[in-house]
Amino acid sequence: MIMVPSVGAALADYGAQVVKLEPLEGELNRRGHRIPGMPLHDYEYCYLPDNRGKRCLAIDLKAPEAGGIVRRLVADADVFLTNHRPKSLQAIGLDWPALQAINPRLVYAHGTGYGDAGEEIDKPGFDTVCYWSRSGIEANLFPTEGWLGTFGYGSGDHASGMALLSAVLMALLARERTGRGTRVSVSLLASGAWANAVWIQAKLLGARFLERRPREDARSFTSVYYRAGDRRLFKMVVVDTQRDWPKICRALGRPELATDPRYATLEERMKDGRMGELVRLCDSIFAGQPMEHWKRRLEEADVPYTVIAGFDEVVADRQMAANGVFPELDDPVLGRVRTVDTPLRIEGQDKVPPAPAPRLGQHTREILAEIGLGEDEIRSLLERRIVQEE
Repeated sequence: MIMVPSVGAALADYGAQVVKLEPLEGELNRRGHRIPGMPLHDYEYCYLPDNRGKRCLAIDLKAPEAGGIVRRLVADADVFLTNHRPKSLQAIGLDWPALQAINPRLVYAHGTGYGDAGEEIDKPGFDTVCYWSRSGIEANLFPTEGWLGTFGYGSGDHASGMALLSAVLMALLARERTGRGTRVSVSLLASGAWANAVWIQAKLLGARFLERRPREDARSFTSVYYRAGDRRLFKMVVVDTQRDWPKICRALGRPELATDPRYATLEERMKDGRMGELVRLCDSIFAGQPMEHWKRRLEEADVPYTVIAGFDEVVADRQMAANGVFPELDDPVLGRVRTVDTPLRIEGQDKVPPAPAPRLGQHTREILAEIGLGEDEIRSLLERRIVQEE
């Protein structure tokens, strides 16, 4: 739903002409904003980030006439992107062998839920199950008894999409050298495993996993969240706690703790419940001043940290703005709005200005004309509901 469209969005950012083949009723992302629990808005915002800058051909791919239209498009295409399941692609004649026969230079990119082999290849797959749950990430993050944690809509898809994009680019480079296209694929399942590779590697080597502990009995005082005096939640990320221990003590305004024999080394901090003591001490210190105070102190001491941002703060983030994360575009319904940029940057190569996402069937007629269909043929296809225009 999102992984493969995100690849097209990234390519469109750098000037690729991307045609989106969409079912007559519109793809599910046009209705994603209506899912219970999603932020409330009348506009189909789930569709916008991954489809801006594309053209839309609304077509019934199950109709016999659709195959000829797609084959004409594929004949001159550089890349074909799909997230259909293998049995579906074979049924409508859009599998790799069929399209390779039409265009041997084609790069065929397939985003899947469960990969290219095994008994689950034709199961429906979404990032919430394939990427987050099957990889072990979800079990490690959330308590599962009585509460289901939520992830950002398509967050595993977007990470997987960038992996698929890298495969597409490597295949295009190989084609420049060999003259032939190839098939590339990425699965949500494998992408999730790669995201959680360090912990999975530990298990593969037979490592002993430690049981979860309550906050008051944490194994590290930097692995928990703290609240500043104004109740803002934040966390520190300190990997080398021995090297950085004096920095933290300076940030806390308690430099004497750096040489306190109870806390001076990691070994001493882990003895006799002292880590819990240290967490409680930090709690009391951090509660004494607002977050702006601790921002200054932590930055002066060069201690990595972040405030746990709500969405009001995300969209107002000055660092993201400085890096062009939220470019503006002119939408025919909303007017001038900001969107979320793809994360790629190429020195010396500017992205094209972002354009709005297409309306369903907006470009159907012009795309069909471009591949050589006459007005009578186009009218017949529209009347028989093989294709649709807005």
